[in-house]
Amino acid sequence: MRPSPRPWRVAAALGVLVLAGCADTETSDAGPSVAARWADARARWHIDRDPAAFQAWREIDPATPEGREAHRLLAEAEPLYREGIERVEAGDADARDTFERAVRTAPMDPVLYLPLARAFRDQGTQAPDNPHLFIRAAEYYRKFLAFVPHDPRADEARAELAAIDPDASRLFASPLETSPRDDTAPSSAPALTLTWPLAVAVLALALALGAVGLVLVRARARRESLDSLAAAKPELHPAIHYLVSSLRHELLKHRIGAVGAAIEALGRGGATEAQVDLLRGRLYGGEPLTEAWAGHLDAFTRALGPELDLWQTDRRFREAGRAIERIAKLETKLDQPRAHARLRDAHATLTALDRWLGDFASRLVRTRVDGALFRDVVDAVRAEYAAGQVPLDEVVIRSPDPAPSVEVFRVDLVLVLKNVVRNAILAVGGHAPPRRIGLDVETVLEPTGEETVRIHVRDTSPDELTSEEIYSRRRSRGLGLVTAALARYDGAILVEPGEGEWAKSVVVRFFRADDDPS
Repeated sequence: MRPSPRPWRVAAALGVLVLAGCADTETSDAGPSVAARWADARARWHIDRDPAAFQAWREIDPATPEGREAHRLLAEAEPLYREGIERVEAGDADARDTFERAVRTAPMDPVLYLPLARAFRDQGTQAPDNPHLFIRAAEYYRKFLAFVPHDPRADEARAELAAIDPDASRLFASPLETSPRDDTAPSSAPALTLTWPLAVAVLALALALGAVGLVLVRARARRESLDSLAAAKPELHPAIHYLVSSLRHELLKHRIGAVGAAIEALGRGGATEAQVDLLRGRLYGGEPLTEAWAGHLDAFTRALGPELDLWQTDRRFREAGRAIERIAKLETKLDQPRAHARLRDAHATLTALDRWLGDFASRLVRTRVDGALFRDVVDAVRAEYAAGQVPLDEVVIRSPDPAPSVEVFRVDLVLVLKNVVRNAILAVGGHAPPRRIGLDVETVLEPTGEETVRIHVRDTSPDELTSEEIYSRRRSRGLGLVTAALARYDGAILVEPGEGEWAKSVVVRFFRADDDPS
């Protein structure tokens, strides 16, 4: 959780390492000690949450005290992970508790990612209104394929991932040759005497490596913040929303937010024994705050990609990380008045992040229904082969100003509208001209006092279509997929007679969202 070193320090460090390695290779022949390897392996899991830590733990020599401890903990954690998977399969809401106990014990065997992915996939099939289950399933399929690509079930896993996320599955079209970090392999190279010509070559190599480090540091500076990533990739909004909600619920509210009154009372010198116990339990009981925070940030990177760097590019997260570190350091100083002010300031920083994240998450799930959205949908459909072969005489797009908003992820709204527009284009393509489609939107005040947004997709096809027919296709592709997506947002779809030159109108209806998400 520290900023990257300056470029000149990167170059200097690389040069020293290269020179030191070439000057006397015999000093490193034995490799790190078992104790050092065990400390590194523990850090890779308990701090970094690196899935490759399992292999590092398993490679600790079981004949040593460290190895016996590593293998004992792995054996103790495995039945907990299997129990957690069984609970997910059964739809048990308390499965998280079992996984938390397992995670605190040792890393999970990567071969278990496959049954875990299948458990989330099956739960998602049974609960189509909860798309986050499929997001979790895809995450674990990817981990399985990345860390055990040669498992006999890899082909099955790739096919199952393709059914959930075709784009992600293409990344694993062939087995990945993983190269987990190995600090333990002894060097078999002979000792090397450093001569002047070799020293010149080594210095040149060090400078080259320094230049590479400079490029990497500059590239790191171009990484995405959470705001910019969300603005550039609307398809990630559901995943970002889930990650933000998890961070807020599990850490910022359950642990940080719950002790606000206790911190204020402590600062006034009037905290009760119960308030102090609550404060200590939430802030310092269970998983350390620094590890919990690092785990959430690592989840963002794993799910959204390495280009996201919340520490480097997002001031709010950087300040919040420092606040977490300050709180952790105050555990033994809560009886000191000066510590109370520091605790209050750190708590205020984290509370401000929670408020911002709440507003940010609300914006993610809001989509403006305007002409730009309609044009994007029509262009995407026209780019498809079958729909692109239909010669249209006109596409009529109308949008009010200001345009209404709905509480629907843009990616899901686009999915719905693309299916309806595609159906309209193919319908008019089967008949003589004029072949026209139209998109417009209106806001209607319902008798209940609520407002609904009605999106019309109109066409000139004489083919008959009824609302009942659409809902009868619930389990098929096309418009049947639309009805399943609408169910997530309490939406509806119906067919109305056309007006004027239009033969009919397919209407997609959602409740209108407040203009101010806060």
